[in-house]
Amino acid sequence: MAKTVFIIVDGMADLPIKRLKNETPLEYAIKTNLYKFLKHSEFAYPSVLGKLAPQSDSGVMADLGYDPFKYSTGRGWFECLGLGMQPKDGELSIRVNFGSVVKGKLKDVRIYMSKEELEELSNEINKKVKVSADFDFKAGEGYRAGLVFRSGKKDFSSFVSNNEPGYTAKFFDNGVKLSFATAVKDRKIHKIKAVRKEAEYTASLLNDFVSKASAVIKNSRVYRERKKRGLELPDYIFLRDAASKDPKLPDINDKYGKKWAAVAGMPLEKGIATAAGMTLVDTAEDKDIKTDFYDKAEKTARALSKFDAVYLHIKQTDAVSHLGKFRDKYAIIENIDKIIISKLAGAMDLGKDTLIMTCDHATSSELKRHINSNIPVMISNSKFGFHGNFSERVCSKEHIKEIKRAVDIMPFVMSL
Repeated sequence: MAKTVFIIVDGMADLPIKRLKNETPLEYAIKTNLYKFLKHSEFAYPSVLGKLAPQSDSGVMADLGYDPFKYSTGRGWFECLGLGMQPKDGELSIRVNFGSVVKGKLKDVRIYMSKEELEELSNEINKKVKVSADFDFKAGEGYRAGLVFRSGKKDFSSFVSNNEPGYTAKFFDNGVKLSFATAVKDRKIHKIKAVRKEAEYTASLLNDFVSKASAVIKNSRVYRERKKRGLELPDYIFLRDAASKDPKLPDINDKYGKKWAAVAGMPLEKGIATAAGMTLVDTAEDKDIKTDFYDKAEKTARALSKFDAVYLHIKQTDAVSHLGKFRDKYAIIENIDKIIISKLAGAMDLGKDTLIMTCDHATSSELKRHINSNIPVMISNSKFGFHGNFSERVCSKEHIKEIKRAVDIMPFVMSL
């Protein structure tokens, strides 16, 4: 059976940057090894969520063929599932950021810490925070964590707002919940609000938790040690995308008749892959980019010997975009080409296998946030002809008309 590798490079798409000769980091990057796949390729340039700027959860879901407007119940579910917290229907699962606030206004929504620091703070919160519900709090990656409320005095509801500036929760008639990236216009920190009356207990619980957890953080050893060393100080937690229902994604193996594996190191993407029925390849996010890429390249190549299709997720491009580091972004894309694409060119049968390279959303390196631009998609298959460069500009001009939305990518690829 022909093999498929589906690469999602987080936040890869961007806007033209004057200091890169008015090109995007993808367009500017040297991609020598990718030309082996461009010899037989077609492009697509679909929207992800139309006029709305997507988060990674909705972007990845859409790329893998799951319509977020049909299946999304809130990012928190996938985040906590990917952390191994096993959320259940009726429980409340939430994505958490460690950040900082000064005089009631946002200073930083992301305070990066070591794994050891994150775990120590998480243990402190689990031990010292007392609210009207049982909960589990678990460290994630970088500045992230997961929070699951198991049982409380009343039923939980996902109809609550976020307290993180820049992400607005929206609710739809069919029970779907999505958060969209927005510009941070008001840096004032707002309390979590109930969108429906049924959510008043949940909103009150979450506000109580934020207050008590933030106090624990400010009195922690981690806070004191970081202050001594002159490091950025975490003193607040931001809660986003509370979910109380299983999204119940159809099994991707049954859907397309192929056995899927996932090579992903981040909790969110692990959670989506797990919910879709993929087999997770044991992978961690290494801080050294080259080490991380060699590991993921090797594991993807090995997975091809056991599975029909592999989903590979690469995170670093989005992280540097949020920091405004556009030079790092194109350098990362070049390393993807040198290490991962080079390895796959040797591991795949270019005469019959298919490689897809795309992203979950566009992240502007100058605006430092997600934007609602269409995403570039490269589909390499021997049925197609030659293309010279893979970029947003080229994809916008030369693309397959059938792929209008990101959810159209997977059905098209699986039909080849």
